[in-house]
Amino acid sequence: MEGKLVGVHKVDTKLADGTPVTYYYAWRGKGAPRIMAKPGTKAFTQEFIRLTRDRPTSAATEGTIGSLIDEFRATAKYKALAASTRKDYERMFGLIREDFGSLIVSAVEARGSRKRFLEWRDTMKDAPRSADMHLGLLARVFAWAKDSEIILRNPLERVEKLHEGSRRDTVWSLDQINKILTEGAPHIRDVACMALWTMQRQSDLLTMPTLAFDNERVSIRQQKTGARVRITAATDILPILRKAKEEGRQRVLVNSYGQNWTSSGFKASWRKEIARLGISGVTFHDLRGTAITYAYAMLDRPHGEKIQLIAEISGHSREDAEGIIRRHYLAGQEVVDAISRGTK
Repeated sequence: MEGKLVGVHKVDTKLADGTPVTYYYAWRGKGAPRIMAKPGTKAFTQEFIRLTRDRPTSAATEGTIGSLIDEFRATAKYKALAASTRKDYERMFGLIREDFGSLIVSAVEARGSRKRFLEWRDTMKDAPRSADMHLGLLARVFAWAKDSEIILRNPLERVEKLHEGSRRDTVWSLDQINKILTEGAPHIRDVACMALWTMQRQSDLLTMPTLAFDNERVSIRQQKTGARVRITAATDILPILRKAKEEGRQRVLVNSYGQNWTSSGFKASWRKEIARLGISGVTFHDLRGTAITYAYAMLDRPHGEKIQLIAEISGHSREDAEGIIRRHYLAGQEVVDAISRGTK
């Protein structure tokens, strides 16, 4: 478990009687707190997260990467991010500051800086997804600094990722979709239906306020990206939206007790219902890619118009739409062709 937690500092030493022992610290350096939980346990991970979340930070020296991070964190766009996203970023910033916080800004533009940052990322290659996230966050800071004319060159543009995670090849079959929409418990079925017809993430669906529906369209501000999308309500989800309004609910989707969903509550209910229905090999998150793939296959429009329409609904930016949708969500052409044949 501890190998997956980027930043954990492992120290092998010996006790006074010569017995070898290993200590784990939340980060490297003076003042780093020791993690007392047993390595490889859930408690170890929870303690690491708690310690790094509460890690004290001091004012960075002007003209350093540390000061760039402070300025980036003060921007309106950063403050508009979901609290959970900022929490993750703050933990990653802690490690970035430790290794690069005192590096002067001019060194970012210098020849060879890209290689230096990539080598730093590769020290975390045992946890490739986490390594990519740390480098991606640093690249985001540099992109903001370049846009603000603080630096002239972002050395981390167009960096290939170590982790090739994708949902391209995991698409719900028509039988699986029909099963959950016809045999699923109402409180689970409604969430799945909303996911398929709006292409939104789980967190945005579960917290969608009833006021977001104006009797024709649904307005959504995505928690992860801050993107705002307006979607014409499909016929299939109109009954769900109208019922929420008629009952005066705070949120569109509620659990079996008529109460607002919690993230953990939904996950537990979802797992239980999926097992009862005998659906396997796909997850809730795969519904987003499934919706995108089916929309692409069934829309009778040119490729560019399809991608643009999907981007507007899913909340992807215009410039990133094609790459993100194709790389992470849109299944291979053979799947698209099969869906096209099966739905005609």
